[in-house]
Amino acid sequence: MARSDTQMAVRIPPELHAWLKELAVKHDRSMNYLVVKAIKQFKQQMEI
Repeated sequence: MARSDTQMAVRIPPELHAWLKELAVKHDRSMNYLVVKAIKQFKQQMEI
């Protein structure tokens, strides 16, 4: 099954990566889920 989502490589500082990984484990979510959710929230804020 083909995915319609676009892939993108992002460089982030190691400490931010570690924090994101801990958060993902704590909330039983993927790091990708958290990043997409954060970007969607930021998009909503910018459109106000």
